[in-house]
Amino acid sequence: MWAGTPSQKQPLSGHQINRRCYAAFALVFIVCFFCAKAGIELYKSQQRLIAAELASSQASAIERLLERSLSATYVLAQEVRQNKGLFEGFDEYANEVIRSVGGISNLQLAPNGIISHIAPLEGNELALGHDILKSDNRRAEAKLAIDQKQLTLAGPFSLIQGGVAIIGRNPIFLSNEAGVEYFWGFASALIYVDDLIRSTDLSLLEGKGYSYTLSRNDPVTGAPYTFASASTPLSHEALAATVKVPNGEWHLLLSLPHGYYRELTTLAAALSALIALLVTIQFRRILLHPALLQRVVDEQTKELQQLATYDSLTHLPNRRYLNEQAERVCMESQRYHTPAAFLIIDLDDFKKINDVFGHAMGDQVLKEVSKRLKTCVRESDLVARLGGDEFAVLLHHTGNEFVLNNIMRSINKAVCEPIEIYGQAFTVSTSIGVAVLPKDGPDFASAYRHADMAMYAAKEKGKNSYHFYNKVLQDSAIEKLNIQAALAQAAVNNEFRLLLQPIVYISNGIPAGYEALIRWQHPQRGFLTPDKFIDIAEETNAIFDLGYWVIEEACRLIKEHKITQWVSVNLSPKQFNDARLVRKIDAIIKKYDIDPSLLELEVTESCLIDDSESAIKTLHKIKALGLTIALDDFGTGYSSLSLLKQLPVDILKIDRSFVIEVETDTRDRNIVTGMNTMAHQLGIKVVAEGIETITQLALLKRMGCDYGQGYYFSKPLPPAQILADPQASLGNLPSNHSTGSTI
Repeated sequence: MWAGTPSQKQPLSGHQINRRCYAAFALVFIVCFFCAKAGIELYKSQQRLIAAELASSQASAIERLLERSLSATYVLAQEVRQNKGLFEGFDEYANEVIRSVGGISNLQLAPNGIISHIAPLEGNELALGHDILKSDNRRAEAKLAIDQKQLTLAGPFSLIQGGVAIIGRNPIFLSNEAGVEYFWGFASALIYVDDLIRSTDLSLLEGKGYSYTLSRNDPVTGAPYTFASASTPLSHEALAATVKVPNGEWHLLLSLPHGYYRELTTLAAALSALIALLVTIQFRRILLHPALLQRVVDEQTKELQQLATYDSLTHLPNRRYLNEQAERVCMESQRYHTPAAFLIIDLDDFKKINDVFGHAMGDQVLKEVSKRLKTCVRESDLVARLGGDEFAVLLHHTGNEFVLNNIMRSINKAVCEPIEIYGQAFTVSTSIGVAVLPKDGPDFASAYRHADMAMYAAKEKGKNSYHFYNKVLQDSAIEKLNIQAALAQAAVNNEFRLLLQPIVYISNGIPAGYEALIRWQHPQRGFLTPDKFIDIAEETNAIFDLGYWVIEEACRLIKEHKITQWVSVNLSPKQFNDARLVRKIDAIIKKYDIDPSLLELEVTESCLIDDSESAIKTLHKIKALGLTIALDDFGTGYSSLSLLKQLPVDILKIDRSFVIEVETDTRDRNIVTGMNTMAHQLGIKVVAEGIETITQLALLKRMGCDYGQGYYFSKPLPPAQILADPQASLGNLPSNHSTGSTI
């Protein structure tokens, strides 16, 4: 009996290996080239779409520029009408309009069609005296403007003084003593075509390989002619957009860079061949050496482990990878004294995008922001996503603070550019905190904490800004923590005080009511005004207990001192949006059994911004309880007249920023007069805040204000002192006193 041996798989012959390698090369080449071609076609389609959107956006930009520039003719026309055909000081007035509006080369007046005024005159002297209605190449548009009684756009054409321009002519009609309307002349604005093109992105696009032409049809012959174009001709795939202009339209054609896709196809074939060759070489090695297969498996495993350090949405390094790299950079910056910087970047109000448009749209915005951030730093720097709408940047060898400032501004500017996704445009801004290494932290944990602190300081500055960490921030954070801790015990320890400041009839100085103002008798820091603790109370939600304490204390004072005038209490925006507000106020009024009309609630314009419809409903519910409502700090926020007439407001409080300059600033006097007139027409009384001098009082009285408040009458005083003899407590304090916070 023969002893058999186990059968073994025979290795492939050289001929078999070659045949399999040829087949692998062909297969990989075909797959790669097919995928590349599909990608090129998709990219080409996307580029056409982008070009179409670019053409449309540039057409819209030209329309906006023209509309803004031509609006100057309406300003001139209005001035001529108001002065019944006379126009003194034309040069100064026109130059001011040019500076305000922008995009205009000169402004002209042409009584009876003859140019008599030009500003600026220098370089345009040859145009003076020119009769527009007799000019062959301009007469048609001019007569059309008169016939249709509306602005027309003439040109582009060559000017007498040189250059190619367009000119908007606005006909001016006046009425004689018999009421018959007659043609007075033209108000015109001249715009150089080159200046108009430079104000758009067309030159920038040309630098990127795009070509364009801007043309219109001749108003007389109807034949098209081109008056602006790129240095390179259009390709056969030009995309069109229409520019609407007065009495006609222009045509903008924009084409993609020439020959780009042919180069991509050649490159795709070369890359496909290269990939196929590399795969074939690797495949041959595997066939020749089975042990290589295990090595490939090991490398793939390592690659999968590496994926764990990158963000799946943006493909940026994640927090884990950032921690590893940042610790190394911190050690190097300390050891070798090489400056570095760590940035925390937060997208301002990004939550609104997720809430309104959904997280899928928000994810697309995050992906675009991540791309823009990478363009603002060097390849050696690290951009990471921390999570949510927070990003981080680790800058190596940053140089001086000037370089860092430029990087911050570059990031703010890049992210602020509109982001268009599926036809929807989004605009986001960034708040950036900066920690400079090694001085702002010996290790990454402290650098991270300090950059985060600086980022919140940037948000407090008004967002879309950046802030460097400094010791003031650290001290402020400690101060804030101490205030937070003390606030929790302040009410328990009965440390809050309520002061009253009289609101008087401006006609005779007799008190009409009082504003209740909270102060904090801190055991160590002394008497604190609201600006030291109200913002912190808002952040920690202590504002609810604090706000209801003020309302209850005001009601207690009304009851205890038998106050017959109203007492006004400020509501913070957060408390105004409390679902318990109306119910709690009703319960407090009933607890003290007071006349509801003696309690007035002051709301600021910021209470109405987010949801005006809900705010109006809340105000009506408060009114239904019998309380009066005052709108505080009017003119400093976002209230519109259309919104004001919907509000159940009894009193309008004019902010002290308008009152303090009313003696010297004509505009402030006009604003205050307008507010009084508007309020009285709506049946609303007016309180002027911050009165400090007798001159202010006299002016405000003449303007029609109903009530006044400020240090001229009295500073905030303890209730017992001011209510013992209300009239005696009033007095004239020095005019340089500040009115203080009114929280």
